[in-house]
Amino acid sequence: MADLYFACGWVIRPNTDFHALMHAAADAGCELVAVAPINISQQGYAVLTFALRTTSEAQLVAFIQQVGPDLGLTHWYGVTQDYFSRGAPLYLQMVSDEMRNAWLEALNAYGHHNDSLRAKLESGAS
Repeated sequence: MADLYFACGWVIRPNTDFHALMHAAADAGCELVAVAPINISQQGYAVLTFALRTTSEAQLVAFIQQVGPDLGLTHWYGVTQDYFSRGAPLYLQMVSDEMRNAWLEALNAYGHHNDSLRAKLESGAS
């Protein structure tokens, strides 16, 4: 069976366990990569795009169910193998502590920004 490729623009959340996320993908029979760069949405959210390789949509569904809706990895769309190939796995244990900590701090800052923006938009919408 041919590989299928999907992507999801993820509104970054603070304190995300990327190690667990990579394992959840592997447990579902998928390979997950992050595609740089981080983008800012029209609403001002910091968005990191994930891409996923799988052999069936059922494996994608299993991954989505395993991570749950609260993380926000629910809206996936088809992409090409080329697009997937531009991504990199998040094997953070393979980089230096200094590099890993700096990267995680930056993502947490984006996540806190997104949470603040979400709260501001929700309170203004009420």
